[in-house]
Amino acid sequence: MNLLFLSTVYPDASQPTRGTYNAALCRALAESHRVQVVSPRAWSEYWPHRLKGHPWQPVADDCQAGISVNYPCLYYLPGYQRHRLGDWMWRSTRSLISRIQHEQPIDAVISYWAHPDGDAGLRAAQHYGVPSAVIGGGSDVLLLPKEPRRGKEVRRVLRETDIILTVSEGLRKAVIELDIDPTKVHTVYQGVDERIFHPGSKQSTREALQLPTDADVLLWVGRFVDVKRLDVLISAFAGVVAARPKALLCLIGSGPNVAECRQQVAAAGIEEHVRFAGGAAPETLGDWYRAADLTVMSSDSEGLPNVLRESLACGTPYVTTDVGNIREVDGGRSGRFVPKGDAGRLSQAIQQALDDVGRSLRVENHVPRTWRDMGEEIASLFEMSRSSCPSPQPSPPLACCKQMGRSLAGERELVTHSAMRSRG
Repeated sequence: MNLLFLSTVYPDASQPTRGTYNAALCRALAESHRVQVVSPRAWSEYWPHRLKGHPWQPVADDCQAGISVNYPCLYYLPGYQRHRLGDWMWRSTRSLISRIQHEQPIDAVISYWAHPDGDAGLRAAQHYGVPSAVIGGGSDVLLLPKEPRRGKEVRRVLRETDIILTVSEGLRKAVIELDIDPTKVHTVYQGVDERIFHPGSKQSTREALQLPTDADVLLWVGRFVDVKRLDVLISAFAGVVAARPKALLCLIGSGPNVAECRQQVAAAGIEEHVRFAGGAAPETLGDWYRAADLTVMSSDSEGLPNVLRESLACGTPYVTTDVGNIREVDGGRSGRFVPKGDAGRLSQAIQQALDDVGRSLRVENHVPRTWRDMGEEIASLFEMSRSSCPSPQPSPPLACCKQMGRSLAGERELVTHSAMRSRG
């Protein structure tokens, strides 16, 4: 198949950690299919980058995988009519997608995030009469539907899209509760790269990362944004430091709240115990998990974060707020869960988990699900949709979508069983 992946959440050479999960999926799909990526960049970041003489370039791994990645400029009015972002994204990418279609006809379109990316992907698929799929990642199907105007657009996208992929069973139920046909909503769990995320020596990785070998090392990985509630984590960690003077918190990532977090760390007087490590290269991230005693999360909202899958694949347990569908990661066997927003309970859970680690309790016999597993499931869903639909015509494929939905209903049990088996 010739697949088009359309989403703003995708890495480039200057931002190699942006949407690495989408890149991993596309590389898995590229093993058996032709994959072309269109990842628009907002004009506010596109033009400053170009005017500095820096062309938008894909990361080396995409080039090696034979994936064509394009970064067109996304034009829109900032802060104005956000419910129209999908239309603006389609208008900004239409000529580029037309050239791609002319070179080799597109067989299917995949988008990540229901709106605006999923809206633009749906418009492209309907324009060329091919099946469409959208991956719901979390807030796009949990929070955006609550917004009056934008929520209406999210529901329209979900109703008209042929295949809806959710990264957890909880998100699948949330989509269905939006009055969406359940026969076209499928839980397809994300994977991990087993070449990067695997158990290894804690001592040697700490030495390589210049971390103290006798410290209690906590690891956080993510974006410095409000929903991650790093203020709660820092408050909780201050309590950990009071009880464990050798504790060290490593923060991996970037985002708008970095300066605010640094200020809170300074105010708590724990600067020597917190390392802001920036955005680690994907190929080195496994070392950070292997070096850590615990992975920690303090978010107010999550879908099914792949951070915890990566941690388990490296043999490292976790402590997290009990939000979203986190318990689906491994049935809760390797984690401790606390209510969101409760720094005291989080601090206590971290200390108890560190006591367990001190007794040499680690994650054992965890078989990670791979990106190849996810890619094969998505490809099989598209193959079923193609066999259920007539030859593509340049008109919206809504009639054949209903037929496809009935066909996929009979395959639901098989796909779910395969996903659960792959989780180990």
